[in-house]
Amino acid sequence: MVRQPREEQEPSQFDICGTMQQHWRFVRTDPEYRWRARQLESEIQDWMNRYESDGLRTGIIRIPVVVHVIYNNDAQNISDEQIRSQIPVINQDFRRMNADAASTPARFAGVAADARIEFALAVRDPDCNPTTGITRTRTDVESWPGNSNGMKDADTGGHDPWDVTKYLNIWVVNFADDVIGSGTYPSFPANIQGVVIHYRAFGTIGDLDLRYNRGRSLTHEIGHYLDLLHIWGDDGGACTGSDNVEDTPNQANRNIDCPQFPIISCSNEPNGDMFMNYMDYTWDTCKNLFTAGQVARMTAALHVARATLLGSDGLVPVSEGLQPDLWMKDAVDDTGEEPDPSALPMYISDDIWVRRTQDGLMNQDHENPVFRPSGSPNYVYVRVRNRGCSGSRTESGTLRLYWAKASTGLSWPAPWDGSVTTPALMGGLIGSQSVSVAGGEDEIYFFPWSPPNPADYASLGAEEAHFCLLARIETTSTPPFGMTFPETSNLYANVQNNNNIVWKNISIVEDVPGSGRQGVFIMANYTNEPRLYSLMFRTPKDGELPIFDWGKVFVTLPPELVEKWKDDGDFCMGVRQVDCNTFQILKSGAGFGKFRLEPNELHTIKVQFVPAQKYILSARVFALDAVQRGRSSEVIGGVRFLIKNPPDTRFIVKDTATHCFDGVSWVPCKHHRKDHGCSSCCHDD
Repeated sequence: MVRQPREEQEPSQFDICGTMQQHWRFVRTDPEYRWRARQLESEIQDWMNRYESDGLRTGIIRIPVVVHVIYNNDAQNISDEQIRSQIPVINQDFRRMNADAASTPARFAGVAADARIEFALAVRDPDCNPTTGITRTRTDVESWPGNSNGMKDADTGGHDPWDVTKYLNIWVVNFADDVIGSGTYPSFPANIQGVVIHYRAFGTIGDLDLRYNRGRSLTHEIGHYLDLLHIWGDDGGACTGSDNVEDTPNQANRNIDCPQFPIISCSNEPNGDMFMNYMDYTWDTCKNLFTAGQVARMTAALHVARATLLGSDGLVPVSEGLQPDLWMKDAVDDTGEEPDPSALPMYISDDIWVRRTQDGLMNQDHENPVFRPSGSPNYVYVRVRNRGCSGSRTESGTLRLYWAKASTGLSWPAPWDGSVTTPALMGGLIGSQSVSVAGGEDEIYFFPWSPPNPADYASLGAEEAHFCLLARIETTSTPPFGMTFPETSNLYANVQNNNNIVWKNISIVEDVPGSGRQGVFIMANYTNEPRLYSLMFRTPKDGELPIFDWGKVFVTLPPELVEKWKDDGDFCMGVRQVDCNTFQILKSGAGFGKFRLEPNELHTIKVQFVPAQKYILSARVFALDAVQRGRSSEVIGGVRFLIKNPPDTRFIVKDTATHCFDGVSWVPCKHHRKDHGCSSCCHDD
């Protein structure tokens, strides 16, 4: 038998989101959709079971956006300025950088989370032309029904979507009814994927509806696009339907207007409904958070159903004379330009990531490598891109991957070439392989790798998990190997100057029982002559939160390095000496200088992170960069330490709904899952 879907019970005047209307229509009319939706939900749940406990992503995902303005009159033809006012809103909302984040009630603040997702207007269209990321289409259609997809088709008065595997398509229209927006679940048909928003609810300037004048309607609908459900489970007040996210308390129905906290329903006292969640129906002034569970679900959707967005070329500018060109990204804002003009560090590439098992396509995020006495390898994944236009020439080359013991003083080619063997092997080649990438596309390659035994570095006091990785693409077999700028001993400059070299020196600082959170790096001189260096500690400028919001930082220098520091004038700033060798880092920009290091002189520096929370922190990633500079203040290298602050669920009445969403409808849960509410669901086909 076919189970009849339990449709939403109140398609009332407050039904401002059209997503579920479309869902139910597809359920009724499309058997393939029912299969596809159930399959996707099963894959989402499997991904969350496997990875949600890992916490937030280490890296940032930036998604290209195209806005299609479909207008019948001048009022509907909103300005470029109004469109551009919308992008910062979704970036702030998804990164938990919204100005009203402090308005989240304290009882919910612990589960509020940074989704690690950003958005930008596309600069390259599907035909490889420069674009503003905005299209405009005049239509004879005065207004569109809330459950319509006509605006997504040029034949019915709209605009065809750009390649939905590379762009988030957004249509701005005039709706005929009370609908403000609609977002497609990943299981919806491919030719309609994207988001539709009423022109009077888009952006923060212009002729806007006062209830929806802060741009949060788009935040809500992108939530659906990334597979989030309405927070109340669309059960019309029955208290049975779950949004399949445990840290959003069960609630009876949608909330509207701007309620006073708390609103109690479904036995969720004392804190009540999370009506300030972006996936409720409250006004824009009242919405201010996604939860850690919702972020896990969105991250799962990105990897399971929308992974092609991670390799999109929609944010790569089109320049005159653009030719096919193999490249890799240094940081989230890198577009392949040489030299890379970014102010972000050159050692944080997300195009290299380590996985402890061979699952780097399923989860494209970095984790610390581990040494295994059995010899069982880790796996290093490298994304190689081609800046050329889609359909242009396939480019080929040789991808070489290297490791080095983590240091702020790395040079080139030593120690990556295996030439430094004292006090132990300090680097070497992991492997090489031929690569070929078509124009406008990307490919992911992987290398098995067994890190060296940490016992080899006992004399340095260095821990096992912290290694640097370097990937180079060579397109010729003789110097300069296809590099635009011939390589020198200055590794940092090599990476910044050439888009076919990327570097990763990131350590996730984990809480180790008995020792707390500690990091280690090596200050080094890998050149063949004495050099003067300084050492600085700074907080990133790329949206990561400063570590000082999380706690205190202490640095321990080895005694011999302290003596060198004293011999060269014992200059420091922003630090407080705790004992002979230990210093507290008080602010960003704090540091020491100068240190005179002889050729191949190495010193291990330990960094201790001590929590000092004075208020409830949300689920965030906190960061600190240690940067080694040369005599003229040029950057030699650096390391980024990341602390993933987990969600605090102590005050959350967890979702205890009895019916799980199986991708099609809400059906009785077979049993409750420990991690997110409901596990597998039963259904009849």
